Amino acid sequence: MNMKTRILMVVVAMLCCSASEISARTPSKLFKKAEKAIVDGINYSLDAKNNKAKVLAGKNLYTGDLVIPEKFTEDSVTYYVEEIDGGAFKDCPTLTSVVIPTTVTKIGSSAFENCSGIETIDIPESIVELPGEIFEGCTALKEVKLHDGIVSIGHGAFKKCTALETITLPKSVTSIAYDVFEGCTSLKELNLPRSLEKIGYSAFQDCSALEEIEIPNGVKAIGWIAFKNCTSLKKFSFTTSMDNIANSIFEGCTSLQEVNIPTSIKSIAHDAFKGCSSLDSIYIPNSVKTLGTSVFEDCSNLKHVNIPNGIKEIPSYCFKNCGSLATITIPTSVKEINNQAFHGCSSIERIDIPSSVKEMGGDVFENCSSLMTVIMRSGTPAKIKKDTFPKSFIKDGSLYVPNITPYRADLKSAWAQFRDIKVIVAGM
Repeated sequence: MNMKTRILMVVVAMLCCSASEISARTPSKLFKKAEKAIVDGINYSLDAKNNKAKVLAGKNLYTGDLVIPEKFTEDSVTYYVEEIDGGAFKDCPTLTSVVIPTTVTKIGSSAFENCSGIETIDIPESIVELPGEIFEGCTALKEVKLHDGIVSIGHGAFKKCTALETITLPKSVTSIAYDVFEGCTSLKELNLPRSLEKIGYSAFQDCSALEEIEIPNGVKAIGWIAFKNCTSLKKFSFTTSMDNIANSIFEGCTSLQEVNIPTSIKSIAHDAFKGCSSLDSIYIPNSVKTLGTSVFEDCSNLKHVNIPNGIKEIPSYCFKNCGSLATITIPTSVKEINNQAFHGCSSIERIDIPSSVKEMGGDVFENCSSLMTVIMRSGTPAKIKKDTFPKSFIKDGSLYVPNITPYRADLKSAWAQFRDIKVIVAGM
């Protein structure tokens, strides 16, 4: 090997070593594309490998009229905007409008929460799910365009959208989650699709302008307090697909006058009609086997109501403060009348208690100021408390029984305190 060849080999080795050292010392991240970017005032996270971009919340609040592009180029890469991150525009009160491109297929929860300046918005056909709380607190929102293809609407989606007056839900929607329209105080008209099967709890609570709503026949369940404090709601019909009425569903619906209960209903839960002060009459089919506590409490205008034959007990506070209720028939299926069941029923003058009743709780007839006649059909005195009947009735009212002796036999019993006990006469 000659001298020139040796020198050439040394030079090549030195160059290779130098290149290797440079490669080892150079961080690989310098060759990666950026993971975030701000383009035309919009913050994005970037996925260069899949050419995708997601809209993010920024350090500065978004303002004015915003147009989200379908795509943009950054660092020689074209990105397609496919997602809006959860909370991306949350608490941007001066944001007045947003145009969402059809490339967007997903919007995160609370994306527009408390954007109090937005009045209208169009959800593109590419969106199939509206997430929870997406428009909660958008107090200026008046119009929302929802296209067919949306299959679900998340909880609280339109909660406290106080300017929203009307909305049509897509025919593809099968369920309304809880709190969806809670506090939409201007909502007057709502079109529900035939595909709907379930309405979540508190879905329409405090929708004080809602006067009427037609429930599709396919709805199998309506959650508790679904229409609580809908103070303008006047009439309502349950579907034959339902088997129960949830608790507090109409509590505080002070304008409710007409309710249709089908024979598919088997139970009515507590507080269901509490405070429905305009309800004049209601028919409960015999299919109903249980009533909850306070179910008609404070229905001050209620004059006509039947207790279904099959009910085993009249629950506590069931008809409390139903001051217009003058007559009530207790069926022979009833075995127990619980505390304050008729408390404050000041128009009842006479009540007939069948022999099936074995026990009555405290203050059952307290403040029944017109009560003068009670007929006890059982020859064996039912178990009562000293305050089951009001003192005014014990003193001045007339108690009719099949045989006086059992009612007088125990001087320590609550029955012994009645001054006027008489034998039931024919025709009573």
